[in-house]
Amino acid sequence: MGCNLRDLAPAQPIDLSDLSGQRVAVDVFLNAYQFITSMTGDDGKPLSYNGKPVSHLMGFLDRASIMVSEGIDPVFVFDGRPHELKRATLEGRKDRKVEAVGKWEAAMKEGDMAAAKKLGPQTAEFNREMVAETKRLFDCMGLTWLEAPMEAEGASAVRCRRGEVGAVASQDWDTLLYGSPVMVRNLTAHGTRKFGRVMQAERIVLSEMLEELGISHEQLVDLGIMIGTDFHPGFKGIGPKTGLKLIKEHGNLEAVAQVKDHEVPENLAEIRSLFLSHPVGPEPLPESTKAVEEDMREFLQVEMGFSESRMERALDRLGSVGRLRSKSRPTLFDF
Repeated sequence: MGCNLRDLAPAQPIDLSDLSGQRVAVDVFLNAYQFITSMTGDDGKPLSYNGKPVSHLMGFLDRASIMVSEGIDPVFVFDGRPHELKRATLEGRKDRKVEAVGKWEAAMKEGDMAAAKKLGPQTAEFNREMVAETKRLFDCMGLTWLEAPMEAEGASAVRCRRGEVGAVASQDWDTLLYGSPVMVRNLTAHGTRKFGRVMQAERIVLSEMLEELGISHEQLVDLGIMIGTDFHPGFKGIGPKTGLKLIKEHGNLEAVAQVKDHEVPENLAEIRSLFLSHPVGPEPLPESTKAVEEDMREFLQVEMGFSESRMERALDRLGSVGRLRSKSRPTLFDF
């Protein structure tokens, strides 16, 4: 999830209608894990049909159709190959998952379903088959998707700076380090309930944030590195507010490290470059098209066991804004 800038970011509550008419880049993997870990059975595992997980598809069908019905044109971005500097972070996640799997299996063996339900989400994975299924869903829905060369939020931020999308929807604060002019949090969770409260989408405008904090984008990147990112664990004992004070006093990470007796990261220049000049190809974004009803029904109802009511809700949303077509019958939007 990258660094934590929550206490420093001036977030503005928004409605989905505030994004109407815009293309919005959506970080697929973070959203997939939200669906997989929240839509679970009694054993804490994702909901399934004939032994195959379907929570990711349920989540994306529901939230994507809502976005489209609100006039938002989502662009779903998948992570590419992780950078070598992220290895320690990924290995740590893998170790924690292996430990959780062992505890979950023990709970199931003992018949402790309460413990299993709690541990299940910690064992979640978004594997290659699920990734392929998600891409197929987007194809059936006529939605644009792409694979980033490296980090989804990094590629999305670059495309936002280019003006190809109006905002980047992600829970990862690193999105701001990558320089996205506009970041939207809780977009796919907007209107749902979590811990007893209704979730609200929030917009953070980078230029306003930097002006309020009194620092540059380059200094924000140094601040993020000191707090800790996926590429570096950060400086022990330095949180967002302390880090901001130090950056404003001393100017950059090297100066702070010298004053506070911390070691400057060996790969500092490379880490900075990943945030300030993230690799993205020159290819323009593909245009979205209309969903094909028959393809959606074949995949989701026939193969994945989705209910008629779930399908009708999504199809009605798509049809209400002219984003649905049938192979067998034209609609007024087709003329």
